[in-house]
Amino acid sequence: MDIICYTGIGARKSGKHTKKQYLDVMNKNFKKDCATYTKSLRCKSCKKMRTMNRGLLKKSMKASEKNKTYKMTKKASRKLRNATYNCNKCKNNNLKQCDLDDYILFSGAVKGECDKM
Repeated sequence: MDIICYTGIGARKSGKHTKKQYLDVMNKNFKKDCATYTKSLRCKSCKKMRTMNRGLLKKSMKASEKNKTYKMTKKASRKLRNATYNCNKCKNNNLKQCDLDDYILFSGAVKGECDKM
């Protein structure tokens, strides 16, 4: 019997779940969130937005190291806004129900022995 270790929202006190128990908790609490997250991993606009955010964060951190403030250009701001809009549009269309592997990726749960956590 496979054990899934999950200690988040709706979890059992021991953190140990069977597949059925885990899927029941996930379907009850995170059905739409997981589907949206899984869809955003495959969406080109969402990938572009994450890449842009990473770049902007690096620039901002470099500026703060020099005790300066990073100000985004209007062009970069417009690109990020468009990517965010397109990401939100694509990740909320045609959502498919998550399976066990999708839920594990979404929640950070672990298959196997809970003692190793």
